[in-house]
Amino acid sequence: MTEWEARAWRQEIDASEGALALFVYTPLCGTCALARRMLEVAEASLADVRIASANINLMPGLAEAFRIESVPCLLLRERDGSWNKIYRFGSVVEVRARLAELFKGEEKRI
Repeated sequence: MTEWEARAWRQEIDASEGALALFVYTPLCGTCALARRMLEVAEASLADVRIASANINLMPGLAEAFRIESVPCLLLRERDGSWNKIYRFGSVVEVRARLAELFKGEEKRI
């Protein structure tokens, strides 16, 4: 998982093409730590998936731009440019399936 710099999140989004997965969290959130672990396992099991992460405490503009209601949050940019938010991290299997679907046919990014 690649950590985004606080001041560069807009540039990171603009520079990336195609599908994108961004994990938004706060460092002191226990649920965020569990969700991060699920995402790390899912990312390790999928060859063409790369996930970025962003500490929302350092990026209030990101929270405002995407109207993030709570953390943990997984922002997903579809290949058509639309965005989806996932707040529920039910299981590694569910998260992995969603990421596999998102990145199907994509090369490694981020």
